Amino acid sequence: MRTDHFLFITAFTMDFCTALVSFAVPLVALSLGASIVELGLIGTTGTLAFTLACSFTGKLADRYDRRRLMGTSSIATAIVFMSLIFASSFWELLIGATLGWGLMALFWPALQATLAEDRNRAQLVKTLGMFNMFWTIGFMCGPLFGGYLYAIHPRLTFTVGMAGMALLSLAIFFVRFKPADVHKEEPLPDTHKSGDTARFRTMAWIASFSAFFMVGILNNQFPKLAAELLIRPEVLGVLLAIPRFAQFLVFLLVRYTTHWQFRLMPLIIPQICAIIGMVIVTTQDTPMVLGLAFGTIGLLVGASFSASQFYSFFQEERKGERGARNEMIIGMGMVSGPFVGGLLAQNVGLRAPYVLCCVVLVAAMLLEYRLYRKKVRNDETTKRRKTQRAKRNAF
Repeated sequence: MRTDHFLFITAFTMDFCTALVSFAVPLVALSLGASIVELGLIGTTGTLAFTLACSFTGKLADRYDRRRLMGTSSIATAIVFMSLIFASSFWELLIGATLGWGLMALFWPALQATLAEDRNRAQLVKTLGMFNMFWTIGFMCGPLFGGYLYAIHPRLTFTVGMAGMALLSLAIFFVRFKPADVHKEEPLPDTHKSGDTARFRTMAWIASFSAFFMVGILNNQFPKLAAELLIRPEVLGVLLAIPRFAQFLVFLLVRYTTHWQFRLMPLIIPQICAIIGMVIVTTQDTPMVLGLAFGTIGLLVGASFSASQFYSFFQEERKGERGARNEMIIGMGMVSGPFVGGLLAQNVGLRAPYVLCCVVLVAAMLLEYRLYRKKVRNDETTKRRKTQRAKRNAF
């Protein structure tokens, strides 16, 4: 089996198992009497552990065997998921979720750096696009299956997640595969400076932060609102799968074009759609209408993650470190979202976090536009200087 094909399947398995467990943890916590603030604490501590761990796991991915790092992460995560089966209190769930998220910081930078290694611009777009499609399918199927497994038995999701991670760790250590051929396609002409890449990377990171800020609130706070609206667990699973399906469609689209690169509007338009979606979540109760709103979140996640991922690896030598920093930005969004959203939900109302999402999105768009205008002014200044220099040389 080729390396890239194996890594695509690995990404699917990891996110499927993770999504299963992530779906069940808030519901099990509610059954144990957790408050809305405690639900936010689960999301906050888990993603905080992931974010902090990424600060050094990226460097590990550049220095040590990436396959061993992925295998170690997988088997340790399987052990953590097994402990969740026997968790009998909120604090045991909290510790397990925190450890599980922290261990994933060892996995994702190593996997993405392996995929991005030695690929030109065209190959990088296609490879990362396929990778994103696979992990999205896993993350989409997790809530779908999780809702039905939870209906059978609340702890069955943890059992299936543990078994999947155990099988994944065995495959990583023992399956043999051959390197992918990365020299078949002609490289696209590269006319962009590293400074352009760095500026657009910052813009994409801002957009990703806003996107995953919403995702963190959705995953950790919406189950409580769903319970208030009498939405059944299996219907909740479908609703939480809709953003994944939407982002899958975006990943599929960006894989076949490069027109979205080094442009502002492919980031701004999804953010405007997400604002409309958050207004709908704030005002509507019908699951079908809420599903349409959730789709706008997936649209933004797909667009922002594709951009931030591409700019993190393009023209970069230290791919593990850059990939880890990209994951850190995502983690920061998913940390702050549940934390601040949980406080608002507890003290203001269950709909208040989605109003906050609108504020965050508007602030993100303003920052991105300011960075883009600065780039335009710099380009105009450079062009004017070149013109003046050419005139002087003509005389």
